[in-house]
Amino acid sequence: MKLINCISIALLCTLVDFSSAEITVISNLAVVGSPESHVGTPNKTLYANIQNLWCGAQNLGEHIDVEYGEFTRLSDGKVFKGTVNQGKVYLEIGKASVKVAGRYRCEVRTLDKEIHSGNLIIYMPPVLDFPAAVRVSEVLNARPPHVIGAERRGLHGERMVLECPVLANPEPMVRWEKNGEPLGNSDSIEYDGNNLILNSLTEDHIGKYRCIGDNSFPLFVDGPAIPHQIYFDQDIKVL
Repeated sequence: MKLINCISIALLCTLVDFSSAEITVISNLAVVGSPESHVGTPNKTLYANIQNLWCGAQNLGEHIDVEYGEFTRLSDGKVFKGTVNQGKVYLEIGKASVKVAGRYRCEVRTLDKEIHSGNLIIYMPPVLDFPAAVRVSEVLNARPPHVIGAERRGLHGERMVLECPVLANPEPMVRWEKNGEPLGNSDSIEYDGNNLILNSLTEDHIGKYRCIGDNSFPLFVDGPAIPHQIYFDQDIKVL
């Protein structure tokens, strides 16, 4: 009889085999991506440097060699064959798109042909991934990262959409400010996901708008959650 016991927010799973001994899937559990910049477009892939994922098996603290392993990205079910080295299996990542961030399941096959699995995660701080080409600039060495968009101009009565295409893992929270003050609800604005819509432009819409994307995650296993943010500013003029 076998029982799967998952602990530590589903990041580590233990398979208990009552006919033999306890088999534990071990891994580096979580890694943090480090973006090379903070703006991506369809013509400019946004890359991050990401430590390799690995997992293996042990029996009551003693290492057990694995002969095969694979990693499944849970967001889309895509499977990646791992590389076996010194009895462990590795998913070699290195420089990759920030979109690879997310949860993964590792499955390893030990020499006795048993399959064992556990979950891992790639964290990513917030970045901006625009659906089309844009004119923006990053503020050098800003902390939190700070991106400034081109001035937006609209005519009286027009409708204007301000984008805030924040991408992160865990899923980011997005909020908006105008001239440094939190932006609430009114008849002249509405929200479409993370985007802000200015309805029927008037002089009241003039100002500096900032979207703030933030998430939090630990930098090491069982460490405290550290907040991460990004700012995106846009100046709005009404003609």
